[in-house]
Amino acid sequence: MSDNNVTSKALSSAPRVHESVGVLHMHTLYSDGTGTVGQIANYAEERGLQWLIITDHCHLEAYERGEYGRYGNVWVLIGTELGDEDLPNHYLAYGITELPEQLDPVQMVKDVTKLGGFGAIAHPHEKRDEFEEMPPYPWTAWEAPFDGIEIWNQLSQWVEGLTHTNKYRRFLHPLKSLTGPDKATLRIWDELNLRRPVVGYVGVDAHALDYPVLRGMFKLRVFAYKVQFRSLQTHLLLPEPLNQSDFQIANEQILTALRNGHHYGANHRVGDARGFRFIATQGGIHYHPIATLTSGETIHFRVKVPMCARIHLIRNGQLLMRVRGRSLRYESSQPGIYRVEVFRKATGWIFSNPFRVVDSAKCG
Repeated sequence: MSDNNVTSKALSSAPRVHESVGVLHMHTLYSDGTGTVGQIANYAEERGLQWLIITDHCHLEAYERGEYGRYGNVWVLIGTELGDEDLPNHYLAYGITELPEQLDPVQMVKDVTKLGGFGAIAHPHEKRDEFEEMPPYPWTAWEAPFDGIEIWNQLSQWVEGLTHTNKYRRFLHPLKSLTGPDKATLRIWDELNLRRPVVGYVGVDAHALDYPVLRGMFKLRVFAYKVQFRSLQTHLLLPEPLNQSDFQIANEQILTALRNGHHYGANHRVGDARGFRFIATQGGIHYHPIATLTSGETIHFRVKVPMCARIHLIRNGQLLMRVRGRSLRYESSQPGIYRVEVFRKATGWIFSNPFRVVDSAKCG
């Protein structure tokens, strides 16, 4: 049974959440970026963001220098992108204050957990061979017990479509390259969630690169921070408003939501995504992703988007229901991995974390 006429009133009984919008995955002058922590925070504030997490390669220098905290209206947190910069298997680590060994990716992931942190595979299916100076860094250590996966990486998609003939057009209009997550990444994400919860993230992978042109006579800044912050944003769904005065409280709120999958990713180039909701109700109890429910008793899935769009309900990687409008409703008692993809202007817009519905006969 399904009904695509859900209304705002129908969602009013769901648990109230407070949205807080920020960005993940960026680099400063301390690794291979071109901006300071303060400059990047200022760009984020200009875009109306509330928080960001710096992830320089292989170190926590910004943390050790005490460059976390409040910058205007923006909270700055410090993580790191672990792994050899010249080899595959990069891992975005959050919530750690010391570095693990980074030689073996499987042990590296385990050590992040031992240090009290969590993380996500960075650009897992990166593939490109047009430019020698821009090699790919895919993930190969799939046996590692990682917590999450970066389902959409802004810089990776831009570079993967870059050629010698289109590069200047892409330099001038970098955000037009964003169409949606890599299908191979979405496929393996669904498969992983059939076995255990794996959180999905979107990342800007911001460097604000200076690319040499005219045989090195000039340098063109590609994908400036402020430009990148217009696109892939992360919407946290918090039980209380993000604290505006105490860094320790705000830090815990942000990291807890990220760790637990209480967020969704959105490409703001095609529309402001604030107000999106994907809710499951079972037995009168309301849940947000990435909750695990049991089959048997009917689950009511409800989706609300802030403006007209194509809403896709996905189950186990397959399209289950498609609606054009601002809402979707579906009822099911079947096990599976349920998530939502939303498109506007023929472009990927919103990607939710999933609900995991496990077979009640196999529980316990």
